[in-house]
Amino acid sequence: MDKLILGQSKSKGTLFMDIEKVSEFTQQIILSERINESVTYIKGLPSEKWSCKCSATLRIVPQKCGAADFKKEFSEERSFNSQSFARGFSYFISFAELMDPEKGFYDQSEDKVTLAIDVTVKEAKMGDK
Repeated sequence: MDKLILGQSKSKGTLFMDIEKVSEFTQQIILSERINESVTYIKGLPSEKWSCKCSATLRIVPQKCGAADFKKEFSEERSFNSQSFARGFSYFISFAELMDPEKGFYDQSEDKVTLAIDVTVKEAKMGDK
């Protein structure tokens, strides 16, 4: 699935990301500053100095028909900025649970997992570059 790129006038949307070669994930150390070359600007904030308040729901999209999404929501509106490394949850799901065939999150034939985040930006600010 491709990412939905949010335009400057949109304050809510869903971003998708496929993680491929999941079976190899624990077998190697991957050092990378960026895992995806495309960039999505939420609320049109391309500046190096930005901040926003948002609510979000992080989901693992099931690959198995009839299976439910695994999801976690921010319990309250959160603030994020370009200087902070706090981006989400300290614990989301165990690798064993992610790979459990009964849960249906991992597509063995495609060797992938699909993640999604539903984001609603409440307030956004952009500083000088």
